[in-house]
Amino acid sequence: MEVFYYLVFGGLAAVVAALELGKSGKDRVATPTAFNSFKNNYVLVYSLMMSGDWLQGPYVYYLYSQYGFDKGDIGRLFIAGFGSSMLFGTIVGSLADKQGRKRACITYCITYILSCITKHSPQYRILMIGRVLGGIATSLLFSAFESWLVAEHNKVTARTQIYVPISALCCPAPASFRNDPSVPA
Repeated sequence: MEVFYYLVFGGLAAVVAALELGKSGKDRVATPTAFNSFKNNYVLVYSLMMSGDWLQGPYVYYLYSQYGFDKGDIGRLFIAGFGSSMLFGTIVGSLADKQGRKRACITYCITYILSCITKHSPQYRILMIGRVLGGIATSLLFSAFESWLVAEHNKVTARTQIYVPISALCCPAPASFRNDPSVPA
């Protein structure tokens, strides 16, 4: 089954590369050098942030079980994380618009670091706080970074056509690792 995921990933990567390389001059969007520099930095930083979130995901259940928690306790921890993302997800977007998108991205980093630090404690309450912080961080990850990119793009040019092929390449890989039976759940 692992070979299947590598083939799918390789095939999708080849399709994206062919589409990008096959563009003619009229298909390419002319963007200023300053924005291209920002975009390249954005792709690097966003990929690192997303990778950190993806790499941690498959191992959290195993960590909680090693701390001696049963399925019910672990389930409540996960519900707290998803619930806080649901509750705060409706708020963080508007806060990012009011307080600044760059500040929201920095807040994501701080919140996610605090969430990761709490995983070192076997105390249920500390882990619960970490899950709530993780839910807030997830909401920021999936809203603040993209809105920052769009806002910067709109500052530089009136065009709003943004294409980041890296996203198409990044998405299949974590899914294959999450579903890999050799990785502990």
